[in-house]
Amino acid sequence: MVAATLLSVPAATLSAQEEDQPQFEPTYGLGDQLMKINLGLFIPLFFTGGPDGMQSTNLSLGGTGSLQWLTHVSNNVAVGGELGGMFAFSPTRTLFMVPITARVEYYFRNYPWEFPVHLGAGMNISRIPNEATKIDPILKPGVSMYYNTDGDWAFGANLVYWWVPQWYGDAEFENPDLDDEDRFGNFLELSFSALYRF
Repeated sequence: MVAATLLSVPAATLSAQEEDQPQFEPTYGLGDQLMKINLGLFIPLFFTGGPDGMQSTNLSLGGTGSLQWLTHVSNNVAVGGELGGMFAFSPTRTLFMVPITARVEYYFRNYPWEFPVHLGAGMNISRIPNEATKIDPILKPGVSMYYNTDGDWAFGANLVYWWVPQWYGDAEFENPDLDDEDRFGNFLELSFSALYRF
């Protein structure tokens, strides 16, 4: 009886020490991949450029979503691509945009939390039904916050700035009279994200 009690004390002490130890923080290497799905709000901010300077977008709050695939090149750096979309309404029309971007992310960590900063760059297809379709460049800098529930899944939120220049007087459109119509769209994305690593 005494012997059994004496043997149980070290086991209980070891178990308590294991519970007090911090969680193991995984590391990621070349070839480790991740997929993300993002859904949230699209917030029109303003247009700049043109003879009138800063102007309202005349758009309502909209919705946005995207799929992202990335692969790690080191523990803290991942590169990949993103296919997204958004919609918002003006008083008379609906605007759709489909950005297709290359993407790089750098991760800051305090496990189980992760804080990636990221930049996307590529092309943006904008469409107003029954009117013009236009392809412009786009830059998407942003920051995210994720909570890792285990080694595979993480959930969090994203804050992303969309900068969309629209040039009308260039050689592609062959209409230099439209130089004064160039505009620079400024928008904000606030979205929620699910991330899966494999």
